[in-house]
Amino acid sequence: MTLRDAAKRLWEQKFSFAGRSSRSEYWLSIAVLYIVAYAAFFLLAAVSAVAAALSSTATAETISAAMSGTFVIVACFLSIAFFVAALTLNARRLHDIGKSGWWQLLSLIPVIGGFILFFWFVRPSDQDNQYGPKEI
Repeated sequence: MTLRDAAKRLWEQKFSFAGRSSRSEYWLSIAVLYIVAYAAFFLLAAVSAVAAALSSTATAETISAAMSGTFVIVACFLSIAFFVAALTLNARRLHDIGKSGWWQLLSLIPVIGGFILFFWFVRPSDQDNQYGPKEI
């Protein structure tokens, strides 16, 4: 699987908890999520900085305030979208090793939960299970 394949599959299944994600698909999709998230937030910050730099007059200050508010709203929506996409991807990866997506709640346990989930995410795929056939 290539980075482009992972991005396409991530886009197609961004809000689907059903199915499975292989180890390579999971890690490449996580890379895509980080790349897109950083690019989006960098672009938003750049637009906000330009708007702030233009605030030399009263009208520009109004525009700057509106851009700041818009930045916060857009950043919140993007954060929620990336969070949900990551949740669905994590659930599909857990399905691939025969575990329920609800095991993600382990991440609420400081340190230990993250280590357990990381260990599961790097495990090889199981054979066919209740979540579907093993993908090749």
